[in-house]
Amino acid sequence: MDRTLKSSPWNLEQLHRSPRIYPSDVKAANGIHSIFYEGLPFKGKETRVFAYYGLPEVADKEKVPAVVLVHGGGGTAYEEWVSLWTNRGYAAIAMDLEGHLPLGAAGMNKRFSHSWSGPIREGIFVDCDQPVEEQWMYHAAANVMLAHSLLRDMPLVDPQRIGVTGISWGGIVTSLVAGIDNRFAFAIPVYGCGFLYEAHNQWGQRFVDMGEASAESVKRLTEPSAYLSRVAMPTLWVNWLYDPYFGMNIFSKSYVAAKNGIEQSGMCIYPRLGHSHPLGWKPAEIYAFADSIVLGGEPLLRLGEPREENGVVSVACDWADGNEPVQAELFYTSNCDNWQQCEWTTADCTLDRADDCVYVRLPQDARAYFINVLDSRGCTASTRVVVR
Repeated sequence: MDRTLKSSPWNLEQLHRSPRIYPSDVKAANGIHSIFYEGLPFKGKETRVFAYYGLPEVADKEKVPAVVLVHGGGGTAYEEWVSLWTNRGYAAIAMDLEGHLPLGAAGMNKRFSHSWSGPIREGIFVDCDQPVEEQWMYHAAANVMLAHSLLRDMPLVDPQRIGVTGISWGGIVTSLVAGIDNRFAFAIPVYGCGFLYEAHNQWGQRFVDMGEASAESVKRLTEPSAYLSRVAMPTLWVNWLYDPYFGMNIFSKSYVAAKNGIEQSGMCIYPRLGHSHPLGWKPAEIYAFADSIVLGGEPLLRLGEPREENGVVSVACDWADGNEPVQAELFYTSNCDNWQQCEWTTADCTLDRADDCVYVRLPQDARAYFINVLDSRGCTASTRVVVR
């Protein structure tokens, strides 16, 4: 079925207006502010979204870049995440997309709901049979775009230098929003991606269980893959080989689908990382990529398309002065029948300075592979995953 969209269910004219802001009595650390902002109506009721935001210390009238921070499932607005970015010279906003306040007993994940909440996320597209305007994903994407509009209205913020990054479910929402809201300067999905219906785990099974009609509706309206061909900003995709939720097949496919000829876009696949909010905002590549787009920082390595000839794979490598490649490694698997269960093996590659290429002879049993190249800053760039 052709899922090419001529329009989306979101009213961008409405979402591109800065939302009304309301006070919050949730205490925040020095330099961080807590607020509510107006969301879209839900079942005829006004909604409000809790958020933390922060601004960096800068010289008078100096405009700064900014970033919208999208949490994952069971997460919330995180002060620490906002502070990580404000300490780097960015304005930042982190909102709670699940109708909660970021409060609870020490050491507990319990969240407290509030009376202005919109829809609560339950499972995987559990509300897919509801009208799209009453679905959680519709409101989550809208609330991210409203947070973007809120930042753009701040006098200190440069509206042309605002990015978005999200972790896990937040990576899914970030992948979705990147193809809808072309005002963003960059996007960085971590773990989460599109093509969830092709996953060899609970994601793919959910699309089977919901039935063909509902599955087609989700794929057409609120699944990121429907919008990736519209992505117009540089995008960095960050994940790790053994993520239990988002396999390399759908992750690499999302990167390729969103590339759209944008040379700054890239992918970073860690051999080991783990899946959590603190681990998801840890990779140095996230901040180096953002800085390269909106602060004039050195770009990450840019890798060309893997080319195979007579069993040898070559990848062109482009870099900026002072940030050259120092190591390259092949990752391959002999069994990708189930992407959540495949084991990956490594082999060293050859860096040829004469022609700025990476070379490696593929093992005969390699059914899928990609190449990682490490730069002198310690940042990794990855090729797409090639299935032979």
